[in-house]
Amino acid sequence: MIRRAASVGLAIAFIASGASYAQSLKDAQVAIDAEQYAKAKSILKNLVQNKPKDAENYFYLGDVYLVTDYPDSAKTFFQQGLEADPKDNLNKVGLGAVALVQGNTAEAEKLFTEATEKAKKKDYLENLYVGRAYMNPNLEKPDYKKALPYLEKAKEANQKDALIPSSLGDAYFGMGDASNAYTNYRDAYDLDNTFTRARVQMTVISKQARAFPEAVQDLNTIIQEHPDYAPAYRELAETYNAYAQFATKSEDYNSRIQEALKAYKQYMDLTDYSLDSRMRYADFMIKARDYKNLEEQANEMAKLDKVNPRILRYLGYASYENGNYPSSQKALTDFLSKVEQNRIIPQDYYFLGLSEIRIASDTTKATDTTLLAQGIANLTKGVQMDTTWKLAEDVSAEAKKTFDAKRFDLAGALFKAAAQAPKSKTYNYDLFYWGFSQYFNYAMHINDDPKPSTSILDDAVSAFTKVNEVAADMPEAYLYKAKSLSLKEDPQNPQGLAVPAYQEYLKVIQAKDAETQKKAGRYVAEAHNVIAADLVNKEQYQEARDHLQKALEAEPGNAYATQTLEQLKPAANNGPSAQQK
Repeated sequence: MIRRAASVGLAIAFIASGASYAQSLKDAQVAIDAEQYAKAKSILKNLVQNKPKDAENYFYLGDVYLVTDYPDSAKTFFQQGLEADPKDNLNKVGLGAVALVQGNTAEAEKLFTEATEKAKKKDYLENLYVGRAYMNPNLEKPDYKKALPYLEKAKEANQKDALIPSSLGDAYFGMGDASNAYTNYRDAYDLDNTFTRARVQMTVISKQARAFPEAVQDLNTIIQEHPDYAPAYRELAETYNAYAQFATKSEDYNSRIQEALKAYKQYMDLTDYSLDSRMRYADFMIKARDYKNLEEQANEMAKLDKVNPRILRYLGYASYENGNYPSSQKALTDFLSKVEQNRIIPQDYYFLGLSEIRIASDTTKATDTTLLAQGIANLTKGVQMDTTWKLAEDVSAEAKKTFDAKRFDLAGALFKAAAQAPKSKTYNYDLFYWGFSQYFNYAMHINDDPKPSTSILDDAVSAFTKVNEVAADMPEAYLYKAKSLSLKEDPQNPQGLAVPAYQEYLKVIQAKDAETQKKAGRYVAEAHNVIAADLVNKEQYQEARDHLQKALEAEPGNAYATQTLEQLKPAANNGPSAQQK
């Protein structure tokens, strides 16, 4: 029997083995294509109950659970499908897809090989679903290249099913090949002009190319022609949200975000308000930064399912953004204790770390240094996990606001966390301001009793050293490294700790143009003065006078250089340098 294909998350196949049976399965197909997953599950559960020996029904039901990110439930139905028919290859593909999501690649490949090798030549669903398994968006890293040969084999076996070129379009799009993706989506629509999803996917390509007005126009045309097709509204929401990120005026950003939320609300009204749908809505509100409504949705989800850990994630994110830091910390701590390790994402540690930092640094209380360190550790973990480096840039922006508010202790910790992403756009900036913040953190409290710990200065020095590892010609990093080391000196027994850094500063600044050197005159004088003081302590008076003269050249009238030169006159009469005159 030739089985009609279904793309994971796109549609479900049906078999004409009886009018009422075909109609019921067709209803499930329509529900899944419309992303009405709760309705589809209900239909398919009824089919499984009425036809317990039909292995394919179990597969389709398991596939819906896999699409909606319930791999354990999906696995149960795939196993039941194999029990119903041990020779069924499609449920083996399903089990392989679950293994892939759960990180067991070897088991997945074993099951995929068994399923595709044993499939009959006329059957193509096995290869199609293996291809879709490798593109499952719930995978940490979908592998579109691995999907492609399986999808091509499916196409060789069947040239008429629109779902195959649609899946090929997904693969090429995932690989960044927009031209081949568009061609395959167009082929899918040419094969079946009722296949609205292919048209929607063409607009996704426009969105990806940042042709936002064109994508919005095309989606509105689709909506006018098919007002009940929910995925078009979802994609319209995604497009407006992406469009908003490129707004140069706040009013444009706000209007596009409102259009995005309006479109997503229409999507929800056309699908359902099940827990799964609410979670997708919550995911979108995080993108749109609508945290007020996110908190409301999270509370509604909690009424439907009090044990689902993802609800705690939403509560944690929303509570933080709404200023309820203790609630955020509790929700995310509970979430991380309940969820599987492979389902934790960088933002979980990001928001937990931020909430802990905010609680620890509450200005109405003394800083909780233990909780602050814990928060920085969690924030750093989130930054390091994020392969897009976007979180590092968000932390950097947060740190800058904190620095401007003169919360230097907190700013230093935040910049240090941001600086754990060497590939971020703000990396050099974060390194410098990590040290800069710590320098001020110590200097602003130098007269406190007790004095701040010199470990703060050690942290600053570490940051400035890293700056000059990646930016060897940045004089400011040498300067503030030297200033930090100067603050570590024992006035009663100076060791010249800052001298090497000041010497490096002078080398770098002297290689700059005349205008830059002139502007830096005050700091050049400072460097020469510190070096001169160290030479005096070593009784190297002539070299000390040379540096003091250079300090006066850099900053005429410099008080320290003038006074010290005057004081060195009598010392010069008795010192070894005087004998050389």
